[in-house]
Amino acid sequence: MCSFWLNVKKSLVYKEMEIKDLAFRSGVSYSTIINGMNKNSMPHADIALKISRALNMSLEGLLGDGESKGLDVPLPIQRNLERMEIALYRKNKGIIDALEELPPQLRDVVVELVKRTRDSLLGE
Repeated sequence: MCSFWLNVKKSLVYKEMEIKDLAFRSGVSYSTIINGMNKNSMPHADIALKISRALNMSLEGLLGDGESKGLDVPLPIQRNLERMEIALYRKNKGIIDALEELPPQLRDVVVELVKRTRDSLLGE
């Protein structure tokens, strides 16, 4: 996957956003985002800029190899957040990959089931 879409996916996971939320916030259609991800194609500059703004990330951060995330926080805190994000992603990579392979409607059902189970176990 090109680094742009990989960084978008990581950001979505980190921010607990769904693609439909990104589409709404960016003004880029859901199908354009999905097609770009599926085709692994670099979006036009205007689309990439809209997506970066919706994610509150620099365009450079999305285009890069992950070194610069473009988060609006001081650099030491940003680096710590990046390390935590990477560790969390690595820990849950299998689950994330499995969820990504599901159709969106089924994915939503599974996520809701996990949330309800968590709430039930924690007594919330």
